[in-house]
Amino acid sequence: MMDFVCPPGGSLDEAIAREAMADAICDLSEEGLGNFDTLTPEQLNEFFLDFIARSIEGRVINDIGARGITLPADARAAENVASQLHDFVSGTTKGELLDQLDGLTSLNDSRVSALVNDIYEAAFELVAVASEAAE
Repeated sequence: MMDFVCPPGGSLDEAIAREAMADAICDLSEEGLGNFDTLTPEQLNEFFLDFIARSIEGRVINDIGARGITLPADARAAENVASQLHDFVSGTTKGELLDQLDGLTSLNDSRVSALVNDIYEAAFELVAVASEAAE
C-alpha cells in the first residue's frame, strides 16, 4: 500500500508523505488493530486522518529551518512546541475532515488540498509563535 500511495524516490513532499504513511502504519500496529483487511470503516477513517495530520506535521517540521524559525534550545521547551504542533494539527485535521469522510468518494482533491494547506499555514504560525514565546 505504501509504495502505491507514496512511491519511493522523488520529491521532498513524497518523502514526507512516505514517512507519514510509515508512522500512521506504526500507530495501527501499536494499537494492535491488525491488517487493513480487518479494519472497520471508522478505523480506516482514523488511519487516513492520522496520515494527513502526520503529513502536515512533516511539512511544518521541514519548513521550520527553511523559513527561518528557531526552535528553543531547551529540550523541554522544544518538546512542548512539538507537542502543541501535534495536538493542534491532529485536532484540526479531525475537526475539518472527519464529518466529510462518509462521502470520501465525493471529496475532491482540490478541497482536501485547500484544507490541508490551511491547516499547514495555521500550524506553522503556531510553531512560530510558540517558539518565540519559549525563548
